[in-house]
Amino acid sequence: MITLLASLALLAEPVQWETRPIVERHDYPPIAKDLRVNGTVTLECVNNDDGALTRCGAVFARPADMGFQQAALAIVFRGRVARPAGVPFMVELPFDILTEGDEPLRQPWEGPEPGPEHIQAAQAFTDSFYGASRSAAERSIRDWKVNEMPPEKAALLRAWMAELYPDLEAEKALYAAGVARVLARHGLDYLPTQKPIGWDVWYAQVIQASPEDPALIRNEMRRRYCEAFDCASGAAAD
Repeated sequence: MITLLASLALLAEPVQWETRPIVERHDYPPIAKDLRVNGTVTLECVNNDDGALTRCGAVFARPADMGFQQAALAIVFRGRVARPAGVPFMVELPFDILTEGDEPLRQPWEGPEPGPEHIQAAQAFTDSFYGASRSAAERSIRDWKVNEMPPEKAALLRAWMAELYPDLEAEKALYAAGVARVLARHGLDYLPTQKPIGWDVWYAQVIQASPEDPALIRNEMRRRYCEAFDCASGAAAD
């Protein structure tokens, strides 16, 4: 690993990219994507004669504990540089494509309200769909890698999730209510055994039709997280 002074000197020289590694929305760590937090990662890399990166290590990430380091190490190898082989150099990789701040709330439901036949079909589908699924809080703990965070931070996130997220039965009831509304909108009293054409549109409609807007929870989690920890994203230039 090169010295700090050498690192700073190398940072002063912009990297000449032949192929620049581009960060896309699906590259964001789940916690950063859910909380709408941008960031930046500094890496030290080495390339071969063809300009392909052969070795990189994350030196610094801001914000910390959000998985940006691991994400950056998967993205940076998409790049190719024009520079001497075998000479370490520094890269700042920006994660700067999310619109930070509160997630916009959805519009109120304006479709027809479901009848008993829609509710019954939606409940049967929801029971089958969820099966042995975990609750949203349990999924977030897994996806955000809370168990890998410092213990005090992990405990605080678990406490917030327990307070804000519905339990599994409540979550299933909200989902079933959304499904029932979508069935009423489409004039159906059943869901096809095969995924219907345009299933992604159906799924988006179910989320839109749910009686509780999940953006409310995500916005409150963002507010608490950014008050307690560092959510500042650094401007990156490479």
